[in-house]
Order: sequence, then structure tokens, then C-alpha cells
Amino acid sequence: MGVTTLDDFMQQHFFAAFACMWLAISALLSMFGGWFSLSRDFRVTSSVSGTRFRFASGSMGVGLFPATSYGGCLFLTINEVGFRLSILFVFRLLSPPLFIPWSAVASVESKRLLFLPYTVVRLHRGWPTITFRGTAGRFIESAFAKFSAHGQLP
Repeated sequence: MGVTTLDDFMQQHFFAAFACMWLAISALLSMFGGWFSLSRDFRVTSSVSGTRFRFASGSMGVGLFPATSYGGCLFLTINEVGFRLSILFVFRLLSPPLFIPWSAVASVESKRLLFLPYTVVRLHRGWPTITFRGTAGRFIESAFAKFSAHGQLP
């Protein structure tokens, strides 16, 4: 068997290396953004009924510069108890589906960065902050306001 060059090695092992890199980056984004941290308290395995938003956009992290941005790969279900959040399966390593009850939410408010409106969800436990853009963000804000106004939240 002869000596292989680096090019030969890369061609033979490209897909394995790509898959490993993809999984490593997905895991790091989950940890840096805070999804992995939230999964300790809010992990859920079942589906939830409610208003669904598919391929929503949002982010998770700290302040104006979130650690992880999720452009068009979030799935959100909102109901009277809280909201379920999951991510497209190809990014799911260390990012299991979450269910965050309204009782764990400290505030939901609209913000604007230049001309781009977004909704910020802050939890009682602090970090991370979760943001949603578009219709999903507006709906989660109105759902939280509705249930907090009716005294259903502590």
C-alpha cells in the first residue's frame, strides 16, 4: 500500500470530517447560546397543542448581540400554559425541545433595532434572553400579556 497524499486523504474522509464538524459546531452553539442550559430545567419530550409557528427566526444569548441566531429554523407552539420551542433536527445536538411555562417568564416586550422589530422574552432565572422575530414574536407577546392580565401568572 502506497503513501497517500493529503488531497487523497481529504477526498476519502470529507463526509466524515464534515459530519463531525457540523455536530461540533451545533453543540457549541447550543452551549454558548444557552439552549443547553435551559434544557436542564425545561426539556420536554412530548408535543404540545396550541398555535404553531414553523421555520420562525429568533436568537438566544445576552443583550443586543446574542450568542446564537436561529434564522428560519425554529418551531414554536404557544398555548395558555406556555410555549414549546424546538429547532430543526439537523441542528438539534444538545438542543432538545423545550417547554417554558408562563410562570417561568419574567417579561415579554417589543423592541426595535433600526427598522427591525423583535420580541424579547426574559426568564425569571436570568440568562439566556430569547428573542423572536416576525409574527411568532408578536403572538408570544400578546399571549403573555393576555395571561398575565388575567392574573394567571404569579
